[in-house]
Amino acid sequence: MLVLRLTSNPLLHGATTDDGFTIGIVSASTLFLLVLTTIVGATVGAGYLLVRTWLPEHLRPWVAGILGALVGGARIVRPGGIDFTLLDPLPLAVAMFIAIPAGVGIATSLLAERFLRDGSTFQRSRAALASLVLLVPVVTLPVSVGMQAPPVLLAEAAIVALVALAYRRGQLARVWSSVPVVWLGRAALAAAAVTSSVELARDVNAIF
Repeated sequence: MLVLRLTSNPLLHGATTDDGFTIGIVSASTLFLLVLTTIVGATVGAGYLLVRTWLPEHLRPWVAGILGALVGGARIVRPGGIDFTLLDPLPLAVAMFIAIPAGVGIATSLLAERFLRDGSTFQRSRAALASLVLLVPVVTLPVSVGMQAPPVLLAEAAIVALVALAYRRGQLARVWSSVPVVWLGRAALAAAAVTSSVELARDVNAIF
């Protein structure tokens, strides 16, 4: 994003983005954006735990990256807003906003597979449960900037914690690794990818 700020018209500094944040200014709103991305990251991690057994083992990082690019890109790229009309060069802006969720998908998969592989130190220690402390920012950071965490954010934090605990105990692994669930899950992911790719292609075409 710093690259786009440097390559775009300097007059954009101080302008408000589509998400309500000011370009080139660090403020409480910026901190809230960090809080929001922390919550999204925790939710993505929990979601990956749910679907990882549906993905081909040796292709998981790449499939996660493709899904991130398609599904995430379709949610982020929107024609008509300042992010995709005034930022320059426009192709770089679109590419970066698609690359961000793709990178998140790949990184999440690589880290999860490293920690969850059979016989890993992480699996054999209590560190897996201790890692739940990473969920603390989900609830505490909104309070620290003077805002009350909305119920939906607290609900997401609870879901993430429950998913992590259930996976640690093997409950999700037994249910989600069954053949019918795996194929149903793959069908659902494929449908999401196709739908998102159509939406993303339509939005990119509208932008250009």
